[in-house]
Formats: sequence, C-alpha cells, structure tokens
Amino acid sequence: MISLYCVDIEIVGEAQDVRSGVKIIKQLKPDLVFLDIRMPDGSGFELVRQLMPVSFKVIFITAYEEYAIKAFKFNAIDYITKPVDPEELRAAVEKAGREIEITNLNDNLRSMLDAYMKPQETEAKKFILRTFDAFHILDYDDIIRCESDRNYSIFILKSGERIMISKSLSEFAEQLEENGFFRVHQSHFINLKYLKKFKKDEFIAVLKDDTEITVAYRKRDELIRVIRDM
Repeated sequence: MISLYCVDIEIVGEAQDVRSGVKIIKQLKPDLVFLDIRMPDGSGFELVRQLMPVSFKVIFITAYEEYAIKAFKFNAIDYITKPVDPEELRAAVEKAGREIEITNLNDNLRSMLDAYMKPQETEAKKFILRTFDAFHILDYDDIIRCESDRNYSIFILKSGERIMISKSLSEFAEQLEENGFFRVHQSHFINLKYLKKFKKDEFIAVLKDDTEITVAYRKRDELIRVIRDM
C-alpha cells in the first residue's frame, strides 16, 4: 500500500517483531518508520525505547483509539488507524516530511512514551459496546469474560448482565489483550482479574463466579507463564 499511494517513499526494509525491527533499523538507519503498536514479541513503544534517542520519524499504526493516543497528537507524532485509509496514509507521510528537527522529535517521543507507560490514574479506560438501541460505556473491570457465537460476541459482566454485539470477537481482540484479558481459545476471552484457579491437567480455567472455561491445548503453557508473572 505504501508503494502504491506514496510514490516518493523508498521502502528499505521490513520487520515482523520488536527484535528484528531494532536490528534492521540500526542497520539501515531509515528516515521514517511505520510502527504497529502491537507486535508478536512486544509493542512499538518498546521498540522505540530500545532505540532512544532516535534518528528517524515515526508513524504509529493502531486498530483502536484509547487514552494514550491523545499523547500522539499533543506531541505531533502521527498515527494511522486500521484499516488504513489511503488518504490518511498520504496525509501522515506528508506531515512526516514536514516534521521539525530530529532533536525536538526525541523530546516528543519521551513525553509520549512517559504518558503512555505511567499508570493512568487520572482517567480510567472505557470500553464502548454499541448495540441496536444503546451505547454501553464500561470499565474493563466490569467484564468478567466474553465469548463468540458465530458472528456475534457476548460480553458477560460482573453484574450478571449479558451484552450481545453483532461483531466477531476478533474485532475486539487487540483492545482486550491490551487491558488484562487472555484468549483461552478461539472463541473465549477471560479477564485475568477474575481468574481464581487454573486446573492445568484438565485444561480448565475457573473464574471467581465459578464459571469453568476450557483452555485450548496450545494456550496452556502460555497461560501458565502469564499466571507466574501476575
């Protein structure tokens, strides 16, 4: 898409995760880097921290907007939301071409990273669910678990309420994983704050409301690592 809509840009390299990204940026020293916030082995923020002070401009790519996004605009660091719109891509690239001196960029990145990484005590994160007749404004802690039902997603709240949304669970995956949820199998996320017990030999996660959720075989070891780090 970049080659198609931004003809003045020469793509000098690509990477799939933080580790290879750090290596290729150090090697190729690009002027502009497109960074996905979520990567297989970490995040775009972690990549930037490993390279500070940076000598390149940054455009972050994200699937959703949350509190930390405000820091991007405040510090004149651009971002693009998924799915990427060609006009938004062009505008971000043109803005990058007009960016101020790189020395100021480093200060902006530090401020943005500090704003994102510090505990967000002054503004709680909200999770918005839109149904046919209402907007449900929730705290992530309100949600015990969520499951898929074909092309629908069902969110089970600690109040006992069940909210059905006409979207697949995959559309919420990035938001949930960034906010303390674990995907125990393809059709179920659990809020780790409500995890009471994991019967590892039976592949069963028991929640505080005594709900028992089956954990996929391939997710067993990952869940054990997450529990050990809790």
